Amino acid sequence: MAKASANEWAEKNPISLVRQSAKREVVPSVLDLKEIGALLRTLEHPYRQMVFLATATGLRASELLALKWGDINFDLLEISLSRGVVHQVVGDLKTEASRKPLPLDSDLAQSLLEWRRGSPFNRDTDWVFASPEMEA
Repeated sequence: MAKASANEWAEKNPISLVRQSAKREVVPSVLDLKEIGALLRTLEHPYRQMVFLATATGLRASELLALKWGDINFDLLEISLSRGVVHQVVGDLKTEASRKPLPLDSDLAQSLLEWRRGSPFNRDTDWVFASPEMEA
């Protein structure tokens, strides 16, 4: 960088523009139970189900969007994560630790079963939150 600056190719080190720390720059806001309840009461499906599942499990948005019905074991009450969706591209999970089966509360499982019964996309190979507009 010293040589680039001396030759006037660059005014400052371009690496200074790159985030170099894994430390968060902004503290995320966290909703309390009352706020979550108020949010759930205002949302309609599928968003209500998505927020309910995300708040109850801590799933990342990419993991939530990548869920297929076959990933949910209603008998064992667990969710197996194996993929993520970012910008409509299916890929690997963010971390290896994400592959660990996620426990599923029985009330949440019941809610998901009701959502599945009412969904036209209810086969094991279908996305839990499939979009009719994005149907291939």
